[in-house]
Amino acid sequence: MTLTELLVSMLIFGILMGIVFSVLISITYLSKDTLAQTRAIEEARLGVSQIDRQIRSGNVILDPASEDENTSGVKAYFSMRINTQENGKDMCVQWRVIDADGDGFGDLQFRSWEPGNTGGATDWGVVARNLVEMDVNPVSSADIDPTDPTTWPPFWVDDSNTGTTTAQFVRVTLRLKDPSARESAKAVSVSTVVTGRNSVIGYPESKCQAYPAP
Repeated sequence: MTLTELLVSMLIFGILMGIVFSVLISITYLSKDTLAQTRAIEEARLGVSQIDRQIRSGNVILDPASEDENTSGVKAYFSMRINTQENGKDMCVQWRVIDADGDGFGDLQFRSWEPGNTGGATDWGVVARNLVEMDVNPVSSADIDPTDPTTWPPFWVDDSNTGTTTAQFVRVTLRLKDPSARESAKAVSVSTVVTGRNSVIGYPESKCQAYPAP
């Protein structure tokens, strides 16, 4: 081989190796993002399934629009109270999404207390971490578009398909992103509608109106 042929061969080989390494690096990053998304989805599903169990065993969901920093430590639509009989015990349960340390990643938390015994509430427990995109800030239900998921806060009464029932339909939406994912990776979203019986079979909607300090 002449020197020119050798240099051309080396140049082509170098270009091919660069392409191969670039593909391998991209695959590695994509695999890392996929694993991070899987972890985030599992955490979100754990929280949503626990909320769903409590509501299936419950009677009343209080309107998340009535929540505020006095009742939950967070703004309206970021907290929800439930009267439930999960495991055969009449309890009030409160859920909230909060970024306690201001780092941009929030937690899904819950606590419980016996109806009327607001001094005996449990400490806030964390069910899911790494919640993001918490800048959705509806002032009223008019700011929430049922057809536009980007406007959905964590908890809100979804009346778009309720018909004539007096049951309470609350949409729960959690957006998560694992900190180990790349900054350019998109957050994953888990959303579902849960149904409280409310006054359908005569349960008083005043249940769990009394609340402990946040």
